[in-house]
Amino acid sequence: MLLQRSGRRRRRFVFVSLFFCSFPLFLHTPLTLVSPLSVIMLSSSFRKAQALRIGAVLFIFFVLGSISRYHGSFDFSIDDDGQVQRLQGDLDVYHTHHVASYKPEDIKPWTRADTAALNTPEGKRVVEFLTASEFEPHTDPNKDDPHTLKKDHFLTLTKRLRVYRALWHSLKEYYDQLAAENRQDQLYDEPPPHIAPAVQLLQRMEQVTFPWIWKHHKTSYDLYSEYSGQGIIMCVGNGHTKYARTAIKVLREVVKSELPVEIYYIGEGDLTLDNREWYEKFENVKTIDIRTVIDDEMLQLSGWAVKPFALLISRFKEAILMDSDAYFLADPAVMFEDSGYKEIGTVYFYDRLLFPGAGHKQRTWMEEFLPTMSNHPGKTAWFNYQGDHEMESGVVAIDKGRHFLGLLAICKMNDYYERNQVTYQMTWGDKETFWIGMEMIQERYSFIRFRGGVIGDLGDAIPYKDLLPEEEVNRYLNGETLTETHPLQMKGEAKTVNLDRVCGNQLHFDEKGEPLWWNSGVVRDKFTWNSPYIKYTAYMKNEDGDWDFGDSCLVQKNPKAIMELEWEQRKIAFEILKADREAAMEIPDWKQVLPLPQLIREEGAKGGNGNHDAV
Repeated sequence: MLLQRSGRRRRRFVFVSLFFCSFPLFLHTPLTLVSPLSVIMLSSSFRKAQALRIGAVLFIFFVLGSISRYHGSFDFSIDDDGQVQRLQGDLDVYHTHHVASYKPEDIKPWTRADTAALNTPEGKRVVEFLTASEFEPHTDPNKDDPHTLKKDHFLTLTKRLRVYRALWHSLKEYYDQLAAENRQDQLYDEPPPHIAPAVQLLQRMEQVTFPWIWKHHKTSYDLYSEYSGQGIIMCVGNGHTKYARTAIKVLREVVKSELPVEIYYIGEGDLTLDNREWYEKFENVKTIDIRTVIDDEMLQLSGWAVKPFALLISRFKEAILMDSDAYFLADPAVMFEDSGYKEIGTVYFYDRLLFPGAGHKQRTWMEEFLPTMSNHPGKTAWFNYQGDHEMESGVVAIDKGRHFLGLLAICKMNDYYERNQVTYQMTWGDKETFWIGMEMIQERYSFIRFRGGVIGDLGDAIPYKDLLPEEEVNRYLNGETLTETHPLQMKGEAKTVNLDRVCGNQLHFDEKGEPLWWNSGVVRDKFTWNSPYIKYTAYMKNEDGDWDFGDSCLVQKNPKAIMELEWEQRKIAFEILKADREAAMEIPDWKQVLPLPQLIREEGAKGGNGNHDAV
């Protein structure tokens, strides 16, 4: 082992020496193309002079340049999930989760030598590189918005974030000392000479990268120091109220969660006073106009982009971000006990595996701006051309105490110009930014290994989209037992019920493969008026079926793939439907009041035998 380490050190020394001696080519040559042969072109006296500076600039240039992109790791994850349905007992996190890890040598700490190097000509050039404008020079005076991001902006941003991460950690002790004396607002005023260049660099990097923090905080440390406790974060507008009211009722009345809840909205027109007062009648639920706590003039928040910034600005140190149409089968606080959360500080969930053959565009894009990657991208559907979506951001759990900088990187990907010109052109909204941002700044993250499945009823037997006669709808809602080839007449067309599938909402699992939460509401098609409630009898994992995406059904690959929902979970699902109906009765103009299905205890869903009478 010692011999192996010694060999690695020698190889590393040779590489570093070759790399730094070629530094004059650095700012004008792509990092991955700098040739060691350029060393031969340098005179011996020049090499000796440069050798005195190598130690000083070691961290900066090593972080900014690397040959490899993604790689293996001492940490591993089980990828061949196969037909595993449930996992029992105490399990290793690397069996239950896919964990992103980095080579230790790829992540360098900031040193005193790095600070001293900032005063050298080379160091000053690097400072200018790291703090330069993000936009192309403005050459067209007739253009309404001259802010066009540079073509290599994301590559430069990745380098900047990685240096910022090391610098931030190195100066945290100095900030803590000032805070202990209640002088933290003097961080940038008169720092000691031996750290002054580093403090000035941090200030300039925050000004150019995260200027929207400064409306209410002098430094990012100030925001970080405000975090405490655990809680739930939701982003809700008037259009989401028909889901969010149910979600709040479920949290407080069905799964009995006592976690405090913060609901963020964008200005008075986004969420009416009546709605805000309705939410706040529940204990420990607070509504917050995000424009009052972050600079929205810069961000111009809307839609998906609100979510990561609400997560950043929330007071909670340990937070669960959930969509308004996400419903839990247990208290969401169980996510803080997840083994991946305890070890890594995140719980991420995979999306469904859709659109085989996709991913080429996304992989090429990531390879363009990530000099190095963790061991995780190589396992993704994107990198294996298996699908178009990776992450489902309907629920995200994150320890902001451990991942504050990662969250800053995530927010930067959702910044106004980044999301409009790059991020949302390559991804479906905010979803993928939660793990790609971590890759950019090199922080670990973990996914529960199961992809999104389905929860609902056996067979595509649920009438929806206003196509069936009223008597057919009533017959179904009254609990008629359907046979394997029961036809439903749809305006002259016979629709066959196939009991080889489960149709309904998108389901997500805990680390042991048990149903935990679902999203997309509680009806068969939330975009269709008069769509009935789903009967929650069965579920299936993505790994065990093939998607009929248009009908939101998962077709089993083998006769044992369909799992029967446990009776206690069926009762919780029924209570969720009741909560939804109660919420609808309060706002009938916004949400249709639907009849409830029957709740009858009848076994038999497992294996595809049918159970159409129980919820």
